Amino acid sequence: MSDKFKSTKRCYLIDHHSPQPPAVPLGRLDIAEYEHFFETANIDSLMYYCKDHWGVTYYDSRVPGAAKHAGVQGDWLGAVRQCAAKKGIEFVAYYCIEYDEGAARRFPEWRVLKADGTPLIRDDLYAKWSLVCYQTGYRNYALAQLKEIVENYRPDALFLDIFGASLCYCEHCRAKFRSRFGYELPEAPVDLQAHRGDVTAFLDNNAEEFLDEIRTVLKAIDPELAITINFACHYPDRIRRMLDYQYSEPLLKDNWFSSVYARDTAKGQYPMLAPGEASAVYNYDKPTRYICDLSAIAAQGCRVGMYSGSQHIDGTLEHEEARRLGSAYAELAKMEPWFTETRRPVRCVGIIQSDVSKSAGPDDFVADAILRMKRHSPHTDAILGAMVACEQAKLPYTVLPENRTVEGSLAGYDLLLMPEVYVVRPALADALESYVRSGGKLIISGRTGTRDETLAPLSPCAVERLTGCRYIAEHEEYCQNDWSAYIKARDPESFRGLLSMTTPPASEFFVETKTATAETLADFILPCVACSPTEWINWWSPPPGQETSVPAITKNRLGDGTVIYLAFDYFTMSARETYRDSGDFFRDLLRILDIRPVLRNRTDIPNILRTAFFEEKEYYQIHQLSTLPNRYEGETVPVSGGTLVFTVPIDEAYTVYPERRTLTVTEKEETWEVELPVFTQQQMIICKKK
Repeated sequence: MSDKFKSTKRCYLIDHHSPQPPAVPLGRLDIAEYEHFFETANIDSLMYYCKDHWGVTYYDSRVPGAAKHAGVQGDWLGAVRQCAAKKGIEFVAYYCIEYDEGAARRFPEWRVLKADGTPLIRDDLYAKWSLVCYQTGYRNYALAQLKEIVENYRPDALFLDIFGASLCYCEHCRAKFRSRFGYELPEAPVDLQAHRGDVTAFLDNNAEEFLDEIRTVLKAIDPELAITINFACHYPDRIRRMLDYQYSEPLLKDNWFSSVYARDTAKGQYPMLAPGEASAVYNYDKPTRYICDLSAIAAQGCRVGMYSGSQHIDGTLEHEEARRLGSAYAELAKMEPWFTETRRPVRCVGIIQSDVSKSAGPDDFVADAILRMKRHSPHTDAILGAMVACEQAKLPYTVLPENRTVEGSLAGYDLLLMPEVYVVRPALADALESYVRSGGKLIISGRTGTRDETLAPLSPCAVERLTGCRYIAEHEEYCQNDWSAYIKARDPESFRGLLSMTTPPASEFFVETKTATAETLADFILPCVACSPTEWINWWSPPPGQETSVPAITKNRLGDGTVIYLAFDYFTMSARETYRDSGDFFRDLLRILDIRPVLRNRTDIPNILRTAFFEEKEYYQIHQLSTLPNRYEGETVPVSGGTLVFTVPIDEAYTVYPERRTLTVTEKEETWEVELPVFTQQQMIICKKK
């Protein structure tokens, strides 16, 4: 296959979904202007529209029913393809699947339908895209156009946008679901929730089947074609594995955390993260914002992409965007020699990720596949919170997909986190028990292990052997309050955060358990009332009331290792930043578990500083960014990088960006420490292993 995706690191998409004239005439398209734009933007990869959300093509499609944009003269796509080849730029053909406004209007029988038979339409602030169903005649229509594109333009890669399967009630989808599951496709929200596992499996299977057909058809034409889809990291593993590389947009708080998730769910698949939020054409952010946003992606090990609305309605281009993007990409290019294929994240904390657990949750089922991805599950929210907690503590961390947690693969991790992993399959439970018995440390939260693979309640809970606690019930009686309970430490002096001085709150639910082999570190206190239209206390969430003996935090010794169970959703509290003690509480847990990582970053400004940790055979690589440009409209001030603390010998240390500078390594009784310099936006440090 085309392997340009293995080396390209600076991609750009001119994001210009364009209706037909007169709204968007596109009468002044000029390939010479495009070439100048590409040069200024300093890109090595170009993604370009073949068919956009409006369903218009930018080439002469011969597929019956196709509609080329009337403002495009001649073979414009061919001209762009040739321009990219001339410049040595990777050419990625963009094709939109489910959003096709033109096809939906011309062929209403292809529309995705709601249960009442009316069309499903994405109702955003501005855009109102119609969705089409690829269980209808649209499937062959799209396949025929994709064949044309590959046959006639030989792109290096194909990018499928808006790919996932939306929930559709057309006759074809109803019949297909009935044939597979033996009952009618659920309609009412309560029925969708009851059959959530089946409905999710049905839609994922539809997407997998269509992707397999696309790959089979197109790779028969060009075996070297690389194929990817948008939001790849949020699809099930079996779909991710079908892709030649992975491409995603940021969905987890910001580029930094989204890149970690994309990187770790795409091991060996050259992940790319592409934000559009870094730019608002005509209402520009400062150039430092571009550098900060895009550097966060590269710092965490993903290739960098970018999209923005840089094309005017007449087809001319907004060159100020190219200048700002080019400036940011020039800075990244200086560090690219260090963005090697062989560097790998330092092992310390592993965060378990489960595809099936992502389907669980109390919210109504979302029909639009893309909106369903963007609306996080409780498990995804908790994964984000686990990353936030590790970032606060400045420890190396990675996301561990369940399929990579087979017995033996967990060795080398100082700590594993299970953030709301609703479904814990036997193989995962066995691997975790083996890890803990061999001396591993594990933190489990909330509803972990409380559902089976159909997402039905599971009894006994799948992690009872690990936690040393017997599951009894989940409590949501106080969910209308901000907090469902409060936490009281049995020995406040063993904590240093809020638990040492008060009774901090817990999440909107808590889990009642009874200890078997575990030791209780803290208990729940119930709120004094459950708020209602007739009962409340003051202007805020009701304060603590009745004390209980229900364990809130437990510690269980298992073999040579230790498991801490948090009977509430701490990690989502951390993600939402509503719990003021999140960082201190996590550091308390690290101290209780005696976590001594090979490398950490000691700092007094953990919320300002972001630190990524990688290693090669001969050295550690640390990349630091300041969050101030993003928080304060591009403004920067010098910040301290803090201190790198190693528990293994370090021979020498120096910065390689923004300049080469030798740093002092101080050997102490059990550690080797490197005091880091101040910086304004970012710095990269190399520490040679001894």
